Amino acid sequence: MRIFAAKKLAADRIVLKGGLIIMRKIFRKALTVLGSAALIGATVGTAAAANYPSPFTSNTAIIVGASAAPSDNVAAASIASNLDAMSSGSTTTLTGGEGVTEDEVPLGGQIDFATSKVESTLTDSKIPALVDDRISWDDGTGSDDYNVQEQIAIGDMAIKTTLNDEDLEGVAMSNNKGLEYKYIFDDAFPISHVGMDNSTGTADDLYLTILGKQYEVQSMTASSITVVTSEQQNVQVGSSVTVDGKTFTLTDVYETSVIVNGEVISDGASKKINGMKVQVDDILYSSDNLDSNKAILRIGENIQKTYSNGDEFVGQDEDDPLWTWDITNLGSAGGYIGVKYSASIEDSGDNDAGDSIKYVGEGYVMPNNFAEVSLDSISDLSYEDVVVSFDGSIDLYNVTSNSDEVVNNGKAIVLTGENDDTFTFGGHETREVYLYYADNSTSNLGAAVGTNGAVVAFYRDIDGDSSPTNYPRFSNLVNLTGSAALTRTKIGQIDIGDTAVDVDVTVASGILTLTFEDPIDSDISLTVGGTALADEAGTLEGLGSSLEDAQTTDVIVNGTNVGTKESSIMDYYGTIVADGSDVKAQADSDEVTLSIPSDRVYAQVSVMAGGDASTTESGVMTYKDSEASMASGMNLIVVGGSAINSVAADLLGGAYREAAFTEATGVAAGQAMIKSFDRSGKTALLVAGYNAADTEKAVTYLLNNDVDTTVGSELKVTSATEATVVTA
Repeated sequence: MRIFAAKKLAADRIVLKGGLIIMRKIFRKALTVLGSAALIGATVGTAAAANYPSPFTSNTAIIVGASAAPSDNVAAASIASNLDAMSSGSTTTLTGGEGVTEDEVPLGGQIDFATSKVESTLTDSKIPALVDDRISWDDGTGSDDYNVQEQIAIGDMAIKTTLNDEDLEGVAMSNNKGLEYKYIFDDAFPISHVGMDNSTGTADDLYLTILGKQYEVQSMTASSITVVTSEQQNVQVGSSVTVDGKTFTLTDVYETSVIVNGEVISDGASKKINGMKVQVDDILYSSDNLDSNKAILRIGENIQKTYSNGDEFVGQDEDDPLWTWDITNLGSAGGYIGVKYSASIEDSGDNDAGDSIKYVGEGYVMPNNFAEVSLDSISDLSYEDVVVSFDGSIDLYNVTSNSDEVVNNGKAIVLTGENDDTFTFGGHETREVYLYYADNSTSNLGAAVGTNGAVVAFYRDIDGDSSPTNYPRFSNLVNLTGSAALTRTKIGQIDIGDTAVDVDVTVASGILTLTFEDPIDSDISLTVGGTALADEAGTLEGLGSSLEDAQTTDVIVNGTNVGTKESSIMDYYGTIVADGSDVKAQADSDEVTLSIPSDRVYAQVSVMAGGDASTTESGVMTYKDSEASMASGMNLIVVGGSAINSVAADLLGGAYREAAFTEATGVAAGQAMIKSFDRSGKTALLVAGYNAADTEKAVTYLLNNDVDTTVGSELKVTSATEATVVTA
């Protein structure tokens, strides 16, 4: 077993490992277990991937030993309070529906892009639950059939990264009033006859199923609809019903009237009782059996209500609706009854009508849980880091063996990769490259330096082709084309999986820009400073023309200045700048990490209807290990070691005394472990110390640090603030 020191990560960060976005903790306060057991008020960004608090923000139980020390129970309560403080209410999702999935939605792009399977207009051909049929209705002059269809319209809905909004907690889906349901009349419909009852005839009652729920329509105009909004209640004499917390008792039933809560209401009439309207729809009366008499009542704030185009949908807040009616040209062929998402949710700070931007595993759900547009996942890819740094005293050699230095104690840009073939410069594969400015007096390189100087690449000779071995050797150069000037020119290439990134250099007014261009032609550019590059002078010493604190132009991603952003930035290819830290901190230190994926990162988006809705409440339950069966199918946080917690023993393969626990886990006195296990498809996170005091340290560390909870990850905790990564 090897143990490597864990990097200390900034509080605000985005990490992408294995293709999954790991969310940032924000506004995190320093926490201790026994010193602050009630962690209410600690504000943390909800995660959607494998970093605490994910996946423990919902469907989670905490397991503590029945015979554990009191401090274990305090620790469990601390975790529960911490997770409750981070929760964002409940999340509704649909499962088992049918629809369409687009696997390759570009980052930064609309979900209904030109060739997307998520088309701007979706009908029953893509979503079987949508209707395309005929309805029969007698308008009082005779029965006719009318062609109708349902559609889901996709508008301004996009996939965002931190390049769009540095405060995002990962890849997210926005919705700028971009989702709508439509019930379309393909044929002209006689709206003036709806509810008609006069000498010319009586129209049938009109029932329309909108968003999967049947509504009785009382009347219609070209831009409005009057619907019955209350539910029918079949009530037997002497019985009561409760509506919105208010009780209504049917005391007596007569042939033409009833008594509700002491109030007489005639058949077909309504009366306001207990702050709500009560309407008698029908009376079932028999003088032979008075005890069996019934009445059909409608009870609600409104029995029926007229909605005009732009009004709140049924059940929505009248003053701040999330969904509104879009009623257009009813009565004409193509006229429709629509229900539209009316909020502009475009960044992390938007929270219109209580809704927010959606992260992986979340979606926008239509009223009545009719359909959902969900952000399912992002590409599961491997990543490699390329580090850009600076060396102020480097010796550089030419191409021949046993040669002296061409450059002694020079200042150079250093590119460091993870593999021996990360870089290809001048036909040489290597894991380390040095970029140096050579003036016109430099010779013995293997290629001539021009009158105006050159940017020269040296590669680390890892194959030992020259002697001395493993030294930086001349690779290739690009000559400046004018005094202190060079148009953008490729000098080398980065190869990571199927991703080829061009490494380009540009010089303008003596300032060098180093640009990394990915396969979709998006750029990450670094402004390099030092002595101005001009003919016989120039150095490459650090980021920024002034070599001082980070400036916005020190790092530019897709034309956006991000040098002072206090977060990681993901571009639209999926490359992350300052993975595990933030751009400003890295630019200040003149060392920038580019985490490059093995292929382009895409989002997977689905539009589904007809499924079953499930609502997951945030917050957690705490159980003793003897009650663990009550947590079946849930993610677990298991507190305490295997000697006092049987669930911990199951995870570790047996029950151990403290000494045996050390032998099995490598955790000795004064130490603890935080390790993630797979448990029937869910995650079980074991937080356990050699003894109770050590468990306290582990819990405090968990609550104050970015702990990877990916199954198989493990930390050895040595204090409340220190831990090391354990690798097999």
